[in-house]
Amino acid sequence: MEAPPPDRDRRPVAVTALSYGPHAIARRDGKVLFVRGAVPGDEVIVRVREERRSYAYADVVEVVTPSPDRRQPPCPYLPRCGGCPWQHIAYPAQRTAKEQNLRDQLGRAIDLAGVDWRPILPAPAELGYRHRLSLRVDRGEVGFFAGGTHDLVPVTRCLLAEPALDGAIPVAAEWIGRLDSDVRRLEALMAADGRRWVLAAEAQGALAARDRERSQSFLTAQPRLAGLVLRGKRARWRCGDDRCGLEIEPGLPWVVRAGTFSQVTRAGNRTLVQSVLSAGDFQPGQRVLDLYAGAGNLSLPIARRVARVVAVERGALAVEDGVANARSLGLAHCEFRCAPAGDGIATARRQGERFDTVVLDPPRSGAAEILGDVCALAATRVVYVSCDPATLARDLRALATRYRVARVQPIDLFPQTYHVETVVTATLA
Repeated sequence: MEAPPPDRDRRPVAVTALSYGPHAIARRDGKVLFVRGAVPGDEVIVRVREERRSYAYADVVEVVTPSPDRRQPPCPYLPRCGGCPWQHIAYPAQRTAKEQNLRDQLGRAIDLAGVDWRPILPAPAELGYRHRLSLRVDRGEVGFFAGGTHDLVPVTRCLLAEPALDGAIPVAAEWIGRLDSDVRRLEALMAADGRRWVLAAEAQGALAARDRERSQSFLTAQPRLAGLVLRGKRARWRCGDDRCGLEIEPGLPWVVRAGTFSQVTRAGNRTLVQSVLSAGDFQPGQRVLDLYAGAGNLSLPIARRVARVVAVERGALAVEDGVANARSLGLAHCEFRCAPAGDGIATARRQGERFDTVVLDPPRSGAAEILGDVCALAATRVVYVSCDPATLARDLRALATRYRVARVQPIDLFPQTYHVETVVTATLA
């Protein structure tokens, strides 16, 4: 595609909304403009970056009239860093936009009349909420990609990280600089002791033989590090203690190893868990099937309230962590099965198992491949946890052949970004 000619149109455009993504929305001469760095209520002059038939991508050249919801981002790496595309927008406006985007997506897929739509639950804190950071690595430098590119913006700290993680990024960069393995991704996590850090690096291809010894030496010299993990093609090396921990709900500690999925925010995860417990209305004597269960972030608190939980997860590391947590908590009636979700359903049906509630917490791509099987189970209730409105809308349309959406609860787990978590309750029609 040819690059567009220089944009000499200096007419201000009015910004009307935020898309589900890093862009705001404006219109010029009947064409939709997706504008990075704009705020609803702005009047801006833009430069078109990429032209399509019915829409274009554009950047702000000048803010003619700022929106009341525009603010100066507190992060010194903005606007170049692409990690926080909404940091220039006042937080109440972020929440409003997330809820509206979700309502628009679901409203195009299902009838929302009669649905108990609950207001979005805000994050307790706009900044300092992440207990783990996912970073990129390029030529030994650590940071985030610039918006819409694969150009690395090196950083030494991130305002979204918990204060206790401050200082971890420079240490991570020093470790990566000593390795021969081709590291492309990196996570910095709070260790289970709540004081030290765990660094987990992911390399492209095979791991360099000497990097294990180098990592052990580096760990020994760094008192702030609890453990190091290096993953590559068919290999996972660990030095020290790679465990990380959350308190899922009062009295329910949860420990997993680096590489097992956990929500990035402690307080937000507690809100999510409580929302799922409310959506499921779990009672003694019930049987629950938890699909895409991970290490039991939802399975374990549900198991405290019901007679039996079958947790299905395809990742062996997560299943091992889930089993260990269930054992330490005395929840023997929470059974973990290592299998893809569809195979887990097939096994349950083959064994004649029946469930009162099915819980789904799939990845961003959704659960389209198993929804026919979920409907065939005919559980009284389905609780669907989603991190992507588009795939959620698609999947709820599929569930509508047998289920009616009763409740929608949006949750803001990720301030300064466009992402929104949603807990949906569907009941057997």
